[in-house]
Amino acid sequence: MGTDFILQGRGTDTILLLIPVTKEAKTWADENLPEEKQTFGNGIVIENRFVSDIIDGIQRDGLTIGG
Repeated sequence: MGTDFILQGRGTDTILLLIPVTKEAKTWADENLPEEKQTFGNGIVIENRFVSDIIDGIQRDGLTIGG
């Protein structure tokens, strides 16, 4: 079983990149992140101040995240 999301960046970075890898991850992102979210390639640009809440939501819903 693989990882659903990949998180690129470091905790000290201002923004990080959240990449949905699986179909379930893409569905989760569409249903739980704002419609006006910024993207970069296949990734979603996330401000550092929101990362921990997003990770909590991903894990709470049974998905995995690696980085």
